[in-house]
Amino acid sequence: MEQKKKKQEDVLVVRDEKTGEISVVAGLDARGYPKRAQAKAEHSQEFLRFDRHGDAIDNFMRNFYRQCKEPTRFGFYRVAADTVEALLPVIKDLLKDPVANADLLAPHKVDTSAYQQTEEQQTTEEVKKENAETETEEQQTTEEVKKENTETETEEQQTTEEAKKENAETETEEQQTTEEVKRENAETETEEQQVAEEVKRENAETETEEQQAAEEVKRENAETEAEEQQAAEEAKRENTEENNVEQKTDEKMEEMKQKNQEQQPQAAETQTAQGQQPAQEGQAQAKPEKPNLIADSDVDWKELEQFGVKRENLSEKDMKALMNYGKTRLVTVEPVLGGERYELQARLSLQKAEDGKLKLTPHFVRHEPRLDVPYNGYTFTDEDKQALKQTGNLGKLVNVADTKTGEMRLAYVSIDRLTNEIVDVPTNKVRIPNRIGLTELSKAEQEILRAGLALPKEVTLKNGRKFEAVLQVSAEKRDVEFVPEHLWQGQSQRSGNGQEKKQKSPEAPDATGQQQKEDGNQENGQRRNRSWTNEDGSICPIGKWKDDKFTEQQKADYVAGKVVVLANAKDDQGQPCTKYLKFDREKGRPLTYSENPDLAQTVAPSNESRTQLAVNNEGKTNEATKHLKEPLTQGQTAPKDDAQKQQQEKPKKSKGMKVS
Repeated sequence: MEQKKKKQEDVLVVRDEKTGEISVVAGLDARGYPKRAQAKAEHSQEFLRFDRHGDAIDNFMRNFYRQCKEPTRFGFYRVAADTVEALLPVIKDLLKDPVANADLLAPHKVDTSAYQQTEEQQTTEEVKKENAETETEEQQTTEEVKKENTETETEEQQTTEEAKKENAETETEEQQTTEEVKRENAETETEEQQVAEEVKRENAETETEEQQAAEEVKRENAETEAEEQQAAEEAKRENTEENNVEQKTDEKMEEMKQKNQEQQPQAAETQTAQGQQPAQEGQAQAKPEKPNLIADSDVDWKELEQFGVKRENLSEKDMKALMNYGKTRLVTVEPVLGGERYELQARLSLQKAEDGKLKLTPHFVRHEPRLDVPYNGYTFTDEDKQALKQTGNLGKLVNVADTKTGEMRLAYVSIDRLTNEIVDVPTNKVRIPNRIGLTELSKAEQEILRAGLALPKEVTLKNGRKFEAVLQVSAEKRDVEFVPEHLWQGQSQRSGNGQEKKQKSPEAPDATGQQQKEDGNQENGQRRNRSWTNEDGSICPIGKWKDDKFTEQQKADYVAGKVVVLANAKDDQGQPCTKYLKFDREKGRPLTYSENPDLAQTVAPSNESRTQLAVNNEGKTNEATKHLKEPLTQGQTAPKDDAQKQQQEKPKKSKGMKVS
């Protein structure tokens, strides 16, 4: 019976909207503010418990609204007493964005509008009584003032009569004086008219000379403008040619960068697959992999399954991040709230709790970062919001509260670009390097980065390649990052620096990992910096893309931001293939893909051009065709004739990784 009774009890979870602190209600203090306790088993005796079918919670809320001076500062959520410790972390995370998670919080949120309305009505009645008393006093005072005003008006009337008499005498004297002044003015005006005539004649002669001089200046200006226009035309032609050369160079550098990044791990994997011995090839042996910061035995893997995620389904890269206090990429989690299972997108990380145990923490995807509410005690200014939206980094050091101790500390603040979560890292947890690749950073440049500012810098990688980049501390990466190129270039364009030379960043992002060299496919050699959107931000319509002319339906799909299939596309070897075109809102221009970008996040597409593009464009190796000399054709995944079969049977070394 005792166990059944406990299951029928609820507790209140309270959130301080001013500080963001979330805890369990343990009663009311002398000022009417909620007493709070941590959701731990050792504090369970302090929890204020309510019978689920009783009216005790109604009495509590009435007393709270009657005594507390800031009732709207707190939000209350009702949770079963025996599940509060397990549910509180989930509710904490949902309350970071209560608007977006309103549906999930609705079963637990306590509606306090009725209590607030009752308290406001009582307050209104008291104010009415006070106003009635004040009005009576004001009426009495008004009567006294009226009497005083009547006496004053009588005195003023007497004074006015006397003043009128005096004014009449003064006016008579002034009239006499005015007549004398008029006579004197008439004589003066006659003399002034004569002088004015002489001045007019002199001005007429001066104006004639000035007009002649103005005509000469106009002729000289006209000749100068003509020369300047000719010089401007020549400068435009030179700038256009220079920009075209720079654009082609940038495109080639991006292509080389993507291939280098892909081929380096691919070559190593291919050599291993073929049984080659690195020592025989004279190559240095690979460095031993560093051990993870978190031991496998320290993790409660059953907790991962409670979120609907299996360990074996996480990629090697996600596991590496998770076991080193980092975050995974976006995965689908299925938390249970109120007895129901919800499917959400989130990044996962392991964090140490107060008792030293590791706890799995989901970082859910938010519609947008909450910049309109204080973050850990710091309120974002308009400039802060603009900086965070443009580059993802605040760009300066600010004091924020430690979520565990409440102590204010100097930190960097950034936005997780995958989840829109606001994150911070203390300054003493970030190391500012003295070198990026082969590029040395001076003391002054290190201080710029240490202050959180952006540092434009030409960087030379270890392979000798140079490029322009923007360096800045990222709180999400807890390190100095290359600010994604489309963010800092877009910022330069918005600030009117449209003629600034644009270089490629080593971290040009691609959300699906399938982006092709779209700039080389722009119709009729259009420039990269052309405007793809209208002034209102809508997508400009286009009629074709290279050799693919659009139907009316394709035109409408493109303007609506949908995928358009390019059936007449060709790969880098000139072979026909199928590609996909879609406008990328983040980069502000259309991109081409080898796979349907709308399906890439859920289903790995299998189309007739997948293997062809991987081999012909990306330099990858298909095991069944790895020895062929000719480029693959559309749909080809094996030798197409006897000649190619003979080529395939010859033992040759592969230069890429297998296409799965």
